[in-house]
Amino acid sequence: MSSTPTILIVDDNPHITKLLMMNLEKEGYHVIHADNGETGLEMVLEQKPDLVIADVMMPKLDGISMCQKIRTESDTPMVPFMFLSGIEAEVTQKRGFRAGADQYLVKSEINKDILLGKVQDLLKRKNRIDEIDAPKKATFTGDLSELSLIEILQLLHIHKKTGTLGIRRPHYPEAKIFVDKGEIIRAELGDDTDERAMFTMSVWKRGTFDYTEALEPNVPRSVKTPTSEIILESFRVQST
Repeated sequence: MSSTPTILIVDDNPHITKLLMMNLEKEGYHVIHADNGETGLEMVLEQKPDLVIADVMMPKLDGISMCQKIRTESDTPMVPFMFLSGIEAEVTQKRGFRAGADQYLVKSEINKDILLGKVQDLLKRKNRIDEIDAPKKATFTGDLSELSLIEILQLLHIHKKTGTLGIRRPHYPEAKIFVDKGEIIRAELGDDTDERAMFTMSVWKRGTFDYTEALEPNVPRSVKTPTSEIILESFRVQST
């Protein structure tokens, strides 16, 4: 992340946009703006902001679709994404998280402290992702409280990594995930060695992990589901 983070606001409401920009610029952030999802997506692809804050309901391309396209079709799928909405409906929030959103903020609840707190948390997490997001990095370690398992798997998938991810959590046996060219081929947790192990682990918020570019010879493949589908399904599991 650059010394001055760039935040993209995508919202067709000029009053909300002005409020957000005023608060963020006072804190020293570089803020750019789009008034529809289609333009917002183009700006993500071209300018690669450090954080996206987008309305759910927008012309041309709604926020849900925009987030999904960033996560699945862009070259910056890990960019932090926060949804804004004029309603507090639980179903709308779930749709946002299932699309891959990291945070959610109801417009009626916007105040400086809440906004800046969420922004700082997301940028801190982006810093941690950037630390290990290197195609040539052969090993890395960390804590699931700082970086989720789904984010780790996204990184391995994007860079087509081949290796072993070990996960340790109190009161659980050590878990392992084996990846070959970015695809999960096996997941081990106790007696489970397939997708069931993956979805059990996907909701863990505590524990430590370590990755090494070493894959045991002749690892038997037990996970048949494409990794991209596992990642999307894990987002859905987390939001239920």
